[in-house]
Amino acid sequence: MNNTQNDLKMQNVQPPTPYEHCPWCHSAISHSQFEEIETKIRQQEQVKLADSAKEVRAQLEAQHAAELTRQRQQNEQQLETVVQAKLKALDTERQKMHSDQVAAIQKDRDESILKAQSEFNRERESLQLKIKEVERQLQKKSAGDLGDGAEIDLYEAMRVAFPGDRVTRIPKGEPGADIHFEVIYKGQSCGKIILESKNTKTWQTSFVSKLRQDQINAGAHSAILATTAFPGGHRDLCVLSDVIVVSPTRVNHIIAILRRSIIAIHLRGLSLHERANKMSKLHSLISSAKYVQQFREVEKLTTDIENLDGQERRAHETLWKKRGGLATRITNALREIDSDIASVIEGEDQTELSVAS
Repeated sequence: MNNTQNDLKMQNVQPPTPYEHCPWCHSAISHSQFEEIETKIRQQEQVKLADSAKEVRAQLEAQHAAELTRQRQQNEQQLETVVQAKLKALDTERQKMHSDQVAAIQKDRDESILKAQSEFNRERESLQLKIKEVERQLQKKSAGDLGDGAEIDLYEAMRVAFPGDRVTRIPKGEPGADIHFEVIYKGQSCGKIILESKNTKTWQTSFVSKLRQDQINAGAHSAILATTAFPGGHRDLCVLSDVIVVSPTRVNHIIAILRRSIIAIHLRGLSLHERANKMSKLHSLISSAKYVQQFREVEKLTTDIENLDGQERRAHETLWKKRGGLATRITNALREIDSDIASVIEGEDQTELSVAS
């Protein structure tokens, strides 16, 4: 014992009961009270811990539910986006199919119109040739009289085909070619083409030399000799001494080519030398074997279309596809011709045009 206990024992005084401090108020309490308080504190802590666990669990469950809701909404949005995209794609495809159908219908209608126009033109030309032949036999017209009639027909055909240009007939007895064709673009004169009409069965080289001199005198870009007679080894189209010799039925096609070229040359402001060089190259292209082959290919395909049209009455659906293919080949052949012409007009002067012989 320590001194204090010895002193108390000597004084016959009992030592105080051991005490603890209250965890709440820090006052002195007995050990048993301390244990009771600790027990209560533990019980309270357990209750608080259980409550905290419940709260945390509730919070986690709420967060989990919110995450599930967010994920579901996100999935729904993504699904909606995919659905809308597919619907848009389907709508675009539907519109494209509709446009293709409209284009196909339009193409069929245009081809039908072109076919009807082509058939009408061919029948008209055939009837005109027959009428002229009958008139030739019945009236025994002279070559000059026949030439006058062909010249009038050519003049009228050009006025109808090219209403914006200036087409002039030169009166008989005056020097120069039969017809002067002045190309007009946006109110301005771009150049001139002269034409001579010969309705004869006999070819004469003087036709070309005379027309070439007329071209020089008139300062024309090109000269066209529309004739039913051709020199040996040629038919339908050839170029002699820079004069284009062509059958009357093909004159408008040649004029259309020359007209586009003359306008292009005018817009580029080429000099006389450059202009002559371009037109010489263009004449070389027109007289080339490649162009003549393409020209005849167009005629052959046109004839093939006529034959198919005759069969169309009996087997329309089967033959329509073939006719469309031939029409496409015609378009491609004409496109190649235009591309070659464009390369002549737009190419550099140093570039020589390769012509297949």
